[in-house]
Amino acid sequence: MNYRVTLLTVAVSLCSTIAWGVGMPDTSKMNILFINIEDCAAKALGCYGNKICKTPNLDRLAASSVRFETAYCQGVCCNPSRVSFLTGLRPSTTRIFMNSHPLMEYLPPGTPTLPELIKKKGLYAANIAKFFHGRHETPQLRVFDRLELTSKPKGWKGPDPILEFEPIPKELRFRPAPKFNWANPEYRKWHREFSNRWGVSGLTDEQEHDGKVSRIASALLQEFARTKKHFFLSVGSSRPHTPLICPKKYIDMYDPQQIPWPPAPPEKDKNIPPVATNFGKSHDIHPKPEQAREVIAAYYACVTFLDAQLGLVMDTLEETGLADNTIVVFFADHGFHLGEHSLWSKYTLFEPTTRVPLIVRVPGAPANGKTCRELVELVDLVQTLGELVGLDLPGNLEGSSLVPLLVDPNRPWKKAAFTEWGNKGELRSMRTKRYRYNERLVKGELVVELYDHQTDPWETVNLADDPAHATIRKQLADLLHAGWKAALPPGTTSG
Repeated sequence: MNYRVTLLTVAVSLCSTIAWGVGMPDTSKMNILFINIEDCAAKALGCYGNKICKTPNLDRLAASSVRFETAYCQGVCCNPSRVSFLTGLRPSTTRIFMNSHPLMEYLPPGTPTLPELIKKKGLYAANIAKFFHGRHETPQLRVFDRLELTSKPKGWKGPDPILEFEPIPKELRFRPAPKFNWANPEYRKWHREFSNRWGVSGLTDEQEHDGKVSRIASALLQEFARTKKHFFLSVGSSRPHTPLICPKKYIDMYDPQQIPWPPAPPEKDKNIPPVATNFGKSHDIHPKPEQAREVIAAYYACVTFLDAQLGLVMDTLEETGLADNTIVVFFADHGFHLGEHSLWSKYTLFEPTTRVPLIVRVPGAPANGKTCRELVELVDLVQTLGELVGLDLPGNLEGSSLVPLLVDPNRPWKKAAFTEWGNKGELRSMRTKRYRYNERLVKGELVVELYDHQTDPWETVNLADDPAHATIRKQLADLLHAGWKAALPPGTTSG
């Protein structure tokens, strides 16, 4: 027997076990399909328990993946959340808390982002539609080999669009936006009019932005199958972000009279400070109370429309044979309120905004088809993909790789998930398995919220000043102030 070869084999096997987890396949040469959608409440998806909203394609994906039941974003609007899950750093480190914080002015110089790490590894990188928050110049997009349906940064040189589409008829277009400037009353007026719409768009699936996205994604997957490229493909969306409009056939699927009224009506709220809801009430949709079910029906229709478009992508993945060698990550950048506390937006620290859907399918992963009920965060994604495909990751990441949960979804994990918001991060939220604890600095005064999800899943009763909860308030405050490192999975010393 050649003992040197045997010892080498054992060593390689041991390293593989350490890197990939017991039972995990070798994923180092797998492709990545990274599907990031906008403003999607986890509770709106069939695979997350919604009995009304039709999402057969996402349900099918979830059935062959690990579905994370309690996943949370680190920012409650697009910009801070996206910068966080694309850097593996939290808003307190990126310094980006609001949509109005330009990436290049706030992000610490030299911070690598996911596409840069992907390109350094040598994957062919393609992006369709939204990736970073798109109102500011994003030079990090230059590393993509292909950019579709998104603005091109200065200096980017890549191929022409893989597909051409007929222009939308002029009568069906909304009037163009003024140059982005939230301080400009004209822009704010345009934004209110643009967002505060729901119902039939008048377009076909193929004319809709997300219809184009899915068809481009299918064409690219077919090309990758032919050329055998090792790829990273990011697919963005515009729905179910406002305005809640989509083709008529999806609107017709839902009868508003069959939609339940929103849970957590404002008359049930007790001791909730006005600051908890003020900002959210000033944005996006403003239906009259009698229109609430109509808006929820339109939101569900937009989700079903998006599900149909993603179905085209998933079908192509299967038909080309790429599904056997492609990691699929599906998630939303943050959640969305559907009338809870009379809110129809994001921009709050409540559960509907901070909780997101997250579905991960790694071909051959032992936990595929199972649900993970441990607390996870979107900041974990860079660390997870880094471990799966062998990225050269920086040492300062603030997430935790989810790979162990892809092997055993029931293993003990994080004590808490953290979300930050505000102009300087002065609004902080922490979710444990049972409680949500919020702290806000308002004009120098500390405002505290405490909700018990065991008895109050819609967060209608603030228990912060209840003497019976003084001990748990102190414990939660201590954990929030100790920070994310104090909540890491057992046996973990750093992100």
